[in-house]
Amino acid sequence: MSQSETISDEMKKFINLKTIPKIYNVERHSVERFAEAIGDDNPIYFNETYAKKTMGGLIAPPTYVRLLRPNKLDQEFPEPFSNLVDGGSSYNFYEHIYVGDKISVVSKLKDLFVKTGKIGNMLFKLTLISYTNQKNKLVTTQEVTTITYGEGEKTFL
Repeated sequence: MSQSETISDEMKKFINLKTIPKIYNVERHSVERFAEAIGDDNPIYFNETYAKKTMGGLIAPPTYVRLLRPNKLDQEFPEPFSNLVDGGSSYNFYEHIYVGDKISVVSKLKDLFVKTGKIGNMLFKLTLISYTNQKNKLVTTQEVTTITYGEGEKTFL
């Protein structure tokens, strides 16, 4: 199966489609629990007096965005394969996320391509997730690589 056979016109229609923004309120308790979970006891996440002097207020750890999931598209991607692997993520951090911020999360499929390996054809999906605050400032971007492969019953939703 060639790349053109694997990536259908229907699949190509999903490139550059954006999800409806999903809004999250950044709450102190959530930030504290996340910082504790990752073992980061930096006072900029816990001590309001210290954080106000040094950062202008309590902030969230940069990877806090992992908790903030985008909405799904209205239509389901026509996935041709049955198995899924997380191909990793890369992040760009532009602004701090503060307790009290409202973060808007939007996802869009940037690209699709096929590679062939020992297990056969694999479909690579590159997705860009953008995190924007209530001041319309881009705070973080995350580029996600998802790899699907194999035939049979889907092992993921």
